Amino acid sequence: MIEDELINIWQSSPQVEQVKFEKSRLMLNLESSLSRFLRFVKYRILIDQIAAISMIPAFLFGIYFIPPILSKIASFLIVIWAIWYALQLSKTKQSKPESVTLNYLEYLKKNKDYMIYLKKTIVKSMYSYALLALPAYFLSIAGVYFDGIINLSFVIKLIILGVAGHIGAYIYSIWEVKKISEQIKKIDELIKVMEE
Repeated sequence: MIEDELINIWQSSPQVEQVKFEKSRLMLNLESSLSRFLRFVKYRILIDQIAAISMIPAFLFGIYFIPPILSKIASFLIVIWAIWYALQLSKTKQSKPESVTLNYLEYLKKNKDYMIYLKKTIVKSMYSYALLALPAYFLSIAGVYFDGIINLSFVIKLIILGVAGHIGAYIYSIWEVKKISEQIKKIDELIKVMEE
């Protein structure tokens, strides 16, 4: 009943008021969706930073204590990758816009730029993982296998685990990129409405 009355009032109101209402509705929807998404991104970055930073001492330990030379090289490559990834995450966190000094339209544009930067960072990290970290993982396995530390069946299990983990991380990253693209589309729609 009340909803029908509100719809009737809205429909009978002047066009300018309807546009203002539509802008307000879009702003509230986007703000709610954006704040949830940014909270998710904040925790995702924090978890990834903790993982990357904790990998560094673990693999530095591997460089020093694991005897096979291939495993030492692999550990070194993983340390390099973990440092690079931790720095990328730090840059991403620092590039997040603050709304205190911006008007709403500038805030939307800054958030759009941040989302684009975030999307590029995820894509770069996917490729860097596939080109550096995953081969280093396989190199490490090869090192301990060729030194006779582990048997072939255990190597196969480790390879399957590594490939499955990479596929899972890839699928998750693609999902994240899709979610970011959806947020960018919503921001673009609201920017268009705000500029009219």
